[in-house]
Amino acid sequence: MVMIEHIAFVAYPCADVTRTRQWYEETLGLSFAGAYKEDGVEKYNEAHLGDASFALMWAEWLSRAPGSATSVAFEVSDFDDAIARVKKTGTSVFNVQDLPRCRQAHVSDPEGNVVLLHERKT
Repeated sequence: MVMIEHIAFVAYPCADVTRTRQWYEETLGLSFAGAYKEDGVEKYNEAHLGDASFALMWAEWLSRAPGSATSVAFEVSDFDDAIARVKKTGTSVFNVQDLPRCRQAHVSDPEGNVVLLHERKT
């Protein structure tokens, strides 16, 4: 019997959720659902992607330091275009790989969290 149905969300720790969310919107084109705020400070927000969500969460809630996340891989429809767009923003792209089944590259968000951009080969 399988207890797990799907991934609900992946959360990345942030000291400044607002600034980091803006980077994801402007650099990677994600759309976020709406901020959860406490005392006027954005502490949580999530982008819905298929059945899962990518969340930015105040680091203290996760008990993890900003810049310590490295686990999300975003599938892109056009790898070359995605990399060019990211580079235009001044964000560094590193560890670019052309593998037998995919192409992938790493980028860092403003908090130092690592994001993988991925394109499956057909």
